[in-house]
Amino acid sequence: MGGPAEAGGIVDLTVKERPGNPHPTAVDVTSPALTDDTVLGDSGRAWVGAACIKENTRPGTYEVKVTLRHKDADCVGEGEQEYVCDYPPIVLKGKVKVAAPGAEASGDTEESGPGFGAGVAVGVGSTAAAAALGAGAVWARRKRRAGGETS
Repeated sequence: MGGPAEAGGIVDLTVKERPGNPHPTAVDVTSPALTDDTVLGDSGRAWVGAACIKENTRPGTYEVKVTLRHKDADCVGEGEQEYVCDYPPIVLKGKVKVAAPGAEASGDTEESGPGFGAGVAVGVGSTAAAAALGAGAVWARRKRRAGGETS
C-alpha cells in the first residue's frame, strides 16, 4: 500500500500471494478511506493498481481490506496442475495513511520518494535525457570524423 496521500490523492496498491498458494482470479479492495472505483490488474505475478482517497477523508490511518478470490484457479496440489479448483477467499488487512493537506508537498510525511505514476514519469524523463545525450555523442563523433577527414 502506497502513501501517505492527501484526501483526493492516489495511492498505489500491490497484492502478491505467498509462494505455493493459488494465484487469485479476482481481488476486491474495500476501505472507509478509498473510493469504490479501485482498479487492480493481474500482472501474472501480482495484482497492481491504484486507489483514490475519498475527498472528505480526514487525516489519519485507515484499514484496508483486500479479499483474494480463487474461483476456477489453477490447482496447486501435486498432480492437479491440469485442473481448476475453487478455493475459499483469503482476506488480508492493510492500512493507508491520509496526510493533512499540504503535509505531503512540504515533506512532512513519513515516507519519501515518488508516488504512483511518478516513477513512470521519472523513467520516461531519464530515457529522454539518455537518448538526447547519446544523440549528442553520436553527432559529436560524426563531426570529429568529418573534420578529421578534411584536414
